[in-house]
Amino acid sequence: MRAVTQPHQVLAPLVVPGPTSSILHRWKEVVAALPHHPALSSPGVSYTFAEADALTDAIAIGLAGQLPPGESPVGSPIGCFVGHTAAGLLAYLAILKAGRVVVVLDPHLPSERLSQICALAGLTACVADAAQLSRVPELGSALSTVVALEPLLAADAGGVPTSAPLAENVLSAGMARGDGDATAIVFTSGSTGRPKGVIQTHRQLLNDAMDSGQRFRLSPDDRMAMVLPYGFAAGAILQFVALLNGAGLWSFDPRSGGVRGLVSWIEDQKLTTLNCTPHLLRSLVAALPEHTVLDSLRMVSTVGEAVHGRDVEAIRKHTVPTASFVNWVGSSETGTLSAHEIPGGAPLPTGTVPAGKIVANKTVLLLREDSTLAAPGEAGEIVTVSDYMSGEYWADAAGNALRFGFSDDGRRLCRQGDLGRFDENGDLVLLGRADAAVKVRGYLVEPSEIEAAFLAIAGVTESVVLSQVDSATPTRLIAYVVQESAVRPHSPAALRRLLRLRLPEYMVPAAIVPMSVLPRNERGKVDRASLPDAPAPSVSSEPMNPRELVLADIWSEVLGLASVNLDDDFMALGGDSLSAEELFAIVRERFGVFMTSADLLEAPTLREFTRRVRLGTDSLPTHPDVVTLRAGGLRTPIFCFAGSGALALTFLPLSRHFHDHNMYAFQAHGLENRGVPDWSVGAAARRFLAIMRVIQPRGPYLLVGHSFGGLVALEIAQLLTGAGETVAMVTLLDTYLPKHAGSLRLAESFDTGSSRGFSDEPRARVPLARSPLARGPRARTPLARVPLARVPRAPEWGRHLRARAAGLVPFAGQDQFQAFFDHGQLAARRYSVSAYSGRVLLALVPGNPDGRASWGPILAGPHTIVDIASEHTSLLREPHATELARIIQAELTAVDQ
Repeated sequence: MRAVTQPHQVLAPLVVPGPTSSILHRWKEVVAALPHHPALSSPGVSYTFAEADALTDAIAIGLAGQLPPGESPVGSPIGCFVGHTAAGLLAYLAILKAGRVVVVLDPHLPSERLSQICALAGLTACVADAAQLSRVPELGSALSTVVALEPLLAADAGGVPTSAPLAENVLSAGMARGDGDATAIVFTSGSTGRPKGVIQTHRQLLNDAMDSGQRFRLSPDDRMAMVLPYGFAAGAILQFVALLNGAGLWSFDPRSGGVRGLVSWIEDQKLTTLNCTPHLLRSLVAALPEHTVLDSLRMVSTVGEAVHGRDVEAIRKHTVPTASFVNWVGSSETGTLSAHEIPGGAPLPTGTVPAGKIVANKTVLLLREDSTLAAPGEAGEIVTVSDYMSGEYWADAAGNALRFGFSDDGRRLCRQGDLGRFDENGDLVLLGRADAAVKVRGYLVEPSEIEAAFLAIAGVTESVVLSQVDSATPTRLIAYVVQESAVRPHSPAALRRLLRLRLPEYMVPAAIVPMSVLPRNERGKVDRASLPDAPAPSVSSEPMNPRELVLADIWSEVLGLASVNLDDDFMALGGDSLSAEELFAIVRERFGVFMTSADLLEAPTLREFTRRVRLGTDSLPTHPDVVTLRAGGLRTPIFCFAGSGALALTFLPLSRHFHDHNMYAFQAHGLENRGVPDWSVGAAARRFLAIMRVIQPRGPYLLVGHSFGGLVALEIAQLLTGAGETVAMVTLLDTYLPKHAGSLRLAESFDTGSSRGFSDEPRARVPLARSPLARGPRARTPLARVPLARVPRAPEWGRHLRARAAGLVPFAGQDQFQAFFDHGQLAARRYSVSAYSGRVLLALVPGNPDGRASWGPILAGPHTIVDIASEHTSLLREPHATELARIIQAELTAVDQ
């Protein structure tokens, strides 16, 4: 749906090269054609083109008497320290009208960055709005002149004395500038660790406004959502793309107003185009309710980073069928470079969206390393040739000599160090930085290709691949991966195996670091310098004897690695509970040795694991119900209780954060060694408590339970306090109360994504008789006569019977864990939770049906409830384990105090 606006005169199209060589001259043309048309809006305020023109004249005149004179050949730069509002855009235009160069000082930047920009730009004066005036001292002592914006905005726009000598001189100075003269200096990140300033010119911005206006099919009826920061090169370009084509700008800052606020802004104001970063687009999609359609939007575009076909697919669900998508590509140095439109309903690329066709008045050459032209389809360094690029770097002769030059025909050229190729359709495809390509075992590898392969994996939302080059060791590829929080993420080992289906083995990263979010700079781009260090590779010998070689091959197969050294740690290499079970199954098949998770915890490296296999587990007694996750700590031990069908091993990622505590984890009796399981929460609690009292005879006790294990932890806490012992804290990790136990998926350790508890639907329940497997003289009822918790559907009989036989009959693979999962759900349903008066930390994830209100009657003592954006079973895995450990440690500190 297009917004309805006032009738307007026909605005002559912008033509470059043409009669108009100045932004302000074109602005006056638009004002004359559309005086009463909306030009600038932000929450609570709106200006027509005529109002904005009169006000900016008044502000420019008011500035003239307060600003120091300009000395630089391109005009003395003036800081614009304003919020992301319509008034901020008025200040920007007024500085141009005063004949000065604008340097936007984004209030969202940290003070150190702002003062650095001021020093590099040589600012001695700035315009500041009321919200920023108190922060001006943070900009540095050189800023001697500060002009408040609001008093200038209050000037009588209708009474501007345009015939006065002062006004005439001021406004004529701005109108005299054009063509190659500077309009602004935008600061972007620099490879030297300090920002670099890029000069924007009238000529560049006019060309970008012409081309993008045509590609976006902008008209005076369009209302553009202005969400890109004004100090961002694309934001500075976009404001003129809209205004110089007669479209209005509706400014909203999602950094302060939030993504949900942006949704409301688009809906309420009936905005027609949205131009944002891919990261903001993904956040917007995540915030939109499932069936919400932003029916006023006719076009969405992204800029700044690579965007993928599934990003387009995701936003299509929330726009009208005819809405198009544009991948808008450029840089601070070149301005707009290319664009690729995907009309509504058109097929989507499976990977990265192409950069598209090169814009008007610009040429792209692809050069090999020897500076010869690359063949069609061949990759090469992107060299842009045009007289409509930026005016080079500000006060950086070395940078200008490195990046800018002239072609044989006298046109300016820019070499940014990016790689690209032209596809069969003539579209430019970006391949990443030329200096990012590395040799891995003799092969040239482009990290961007690996990033695209990660994004082709279901559930992966973002990825960054870096290379670690050290002359003393082979080059390593390190991947940082963000996955959807609402579903169980792939382990690093699983990700590697999936990558090997798509990429050559040498392109699969050696280290994969799970992240909840990627760090970003003020431009919204990934801040690669802030990424955490990857685990250091082990330095050890390679496998030598036949058994070591065979087991090394098994580890490599399970973990998706090319090779494994003797002192490599299975879990540190990305293994998890699922890959551990796969490992045990292969070892049983090939060596005839039965191993459990306790064996892997006690022999975590390939060297130790090989020795364990050689000896056989029969000669190495371990307890079937408890494993030691961490030993040698001096502080109070921590006892952990796994969910139903889950191995104690699932707590290992969490244990890595508690170096000062011994940690022990319990799992269901009979899960890995045949045995009669406990048919009630109370029975499991009594069994585990007996073992705990051997390890730690007296309190205080620290208990952690995940899912079903949380009910066990609460019951143990009740038993301990009833016996006069002290329980310092109970941590419940996404535990479901008994009434909702059946709504859990089987995923406590090995979910395939398709299994569930008996049913999510309410059904008539039959009281469960005393189990024949329960302890005591009355536990003699034949198994066939045990009433069911409900009558199961026919397809569920197999699972129902396995749950009854759990522990007595060993099942193969997933069925074993399914049986214990269902068994635990039956036990949970029968449990009655009593109010607990001790200290509790409760962590909930989205989807838990028992919210804070449901837990209120249970948590009768001091308690803290936190929400963690995770999936139920993933809470104990990275990157969530790190966040969870931080929360637990903070609570423990409060307990100690």
